[in-house]
Amino acid sequence: MMMKRSIFFTIGLFILTLGVSLIIKSGLGASAWDALAVGQSRMFGITVGTAVFINGIVLIILNAIIMKKRPDILATLTIFVIGLLIDFWLLVVLADFAPQALINQFLAIGFGILTVGLGVSIYLQAKFPASPMDTLMVAIHTRFGLNLRNSRIISEGFALTLAFLFKGDIGIGTILVTLLLGFVVQYLFPIFEQLFERDTYSKAAVPTE
Repeated sequence: MMMKRSIFFTIGLFILTLGVSLIIKSGLGASAWDALAVGQSRMFGITVGTAVFINGIVLIILNAIIMKKRPDILATLTIFVIGLLIDFWLLVVLADFAPQALINQFLAIGFGILTVGLGVSIYLQAKFPASPMDTLMVAIHTRFGLNLRNSRIISEGFALTLAFLFKGDIGIGTILVTLLLGFVVQYLFPIFEQLFERDTYSKAAVPTE
């Protein structure tokens, strides 16, 4: 079971970070948290993945304060892997990828949104600690009794404000990701949830001699 969870986790994060990198490379703007990381990368001369990791560590501490509990140390593994893979895609695989034509930019961001949604839907099945960015929404929801929609608005608004301050990669792509990503995850997540559970139950049902 742990092997299967690890496979889902690893494959999901590989796909997720490819999508994030495609969105960044589209040149149309990134999601609020990724736009912040791009801005910090330019301002401080660090890689985007490093900025993602640093932001994640800060959020792990912030989430612990909001929830009045100890920091989720295991979440550092998730955000470390995410930051590492984002740098792998941006600096190695997609180093020379820079679409110029507007149609190609929209194709890149469209495929990126689908890929992020696919990756999220897969890696969450592992039930390992989620990224601190995703956990912030849940922390606000749990601590202050707000619904998830308003909690997400606050979380994304916080990230967007920081992205403005750090001159992040904000554009029409930021709006597209915000509007469309939730629909992609909502559609794909149940599919992989059923696949994960069906395969697990089928293996558990095999009699042992």
